[in-house]
Amino acid sequence: MLYGYCRVSTNKKDKETGAYVQTTDLQRDALLSRGVLAENIYEDRISGTTKERVGLNELLDKLQPGDSVVVWKLDRLGRSTINLLELAKALRKQGVNIISIQDGIDTSGKFGEFLLTILGACAELERENIRERVTAGIAISIANGGRIGRKKALNIYARKEVIEQFLSGKSITQISRTFNVGRSTIHRTLQNEGISALSRKENKE
Repeated sequence: MLYGYCRVSTNKKDKETGAYVQTTDLQRDALLSRGVLAENIYEDRISGTTKERVGLNELLDKLQPGDSVVVWKLDRLGRSTINLLELAKALRKQGVNIISIQDGIDTSGKFGEFLLTILGACAELERENIRERVTAGIAISIANGGRIGRKKALNIYARKEVIEQFLSGKSITQISRTFNVGRSTIHRTLQNEGISALSRKENKE
């Protein structure tokens, strides 16, 4: 059985006409010309980077071994090369082929293995590019005086003030209200500095 899938990246409509800004008409016509029945065409009007795609999920639930998924172009099917590779592998394992009209691709037969090899290489390149961008971003942040990880609720000056107020006799609740943070933050600040109720007693002595 042939099933079709088409996608555009927005569901916005023209304010005057009420028509969709982007239409799937071209994709649908191509799928119909390829022999896909209208009732077997599923679509999404959402960005390809969005994980949850209702139309695609409904299509995947319908597929059986021997079926083929027809798309206008491969980029309509996957959010990224990595995602497309994972989907292609899952469908191939299920015995389902992918046909891309514009790309001239049909994963049935030997070409399917070749396509997965190419997608695998592209996906690895994509992963490497992501790793390089993350590493570069961290290096730039550190070079500019930034830090990696969750930002502390209290800066170094506030932490010193917390200790001084605690040693002077103020309660945890009073201090937390002063700095507008939770009691646990004050407890943690004191604990990290090795300050306890005993420290307050020793300070008075």
